[in-house]
Amino acid sequence: MTLRGKILRVMVSFFCLFIGLGTIYIACQKALSLPFRTTNDTLHRQGSPITLDFLIPAGVHIDEKMTIGQVAPLRFQKPKNRLRSFVLEISESIPIRYRLLGTATLYLFWTFLFLVFFRIFTWMRYDTALGLGFLCGAVVYFFVPDLMIGRIDDAGFLVWSSAFLATRRWHLKRKRLKASLKANKAP
Repeated sequence: MTLRGKILRVMVSFFCLFIGLGTIYIACQKALSLPFRTTNDTLHRQGSPITLDFLIPAGVHIDEKMTIGQVAPLRFQKPKNRLRSFVLEISESIPIRYRLLGTATLYLFWTFLFLVFFRIFTWMRYDTALGLGFLCGAVVYFFVPDLMIGRIDDAGFLVWSSAFLATRRWHLKRKRLKASLKANKAP
């Protein structure tokens, strides 16, 4: 297959993906803009096995004008719990540089644990174990409560670990390519 054929196939695939995702988005927007009460009443009258009753939040009056898109967030939004407000108060009282130091220490702790695990139990090379340790440490850190409120530090560690792994992979491919060119060049 020629390069032009490959490029055409990729472009057609992306176009079909774009059309499919656009169709799903438009269908979801249409479904979420339907009036909640009349849609739920119609589903009950037809004896449908799935109704919208699970979306009705306790203690909230739903009038005829509310749409499904307005009712769903009322049901799924979580009230702020006491633990989060307590952690927020404590976190705000700690100076920012100490919060950053604690955040980095926690991330490096998880990275170190995974590095040790990979080196002992899988006999990986240090660079491979370090890259996977960074990635696994970032994934664990993403779900662990920390001193920095928000997701920007979590996403930063995930991006850092992914960039480290991508750079390492690019470096290894380049090194192998140079070695294969050198081997082919030699008589």
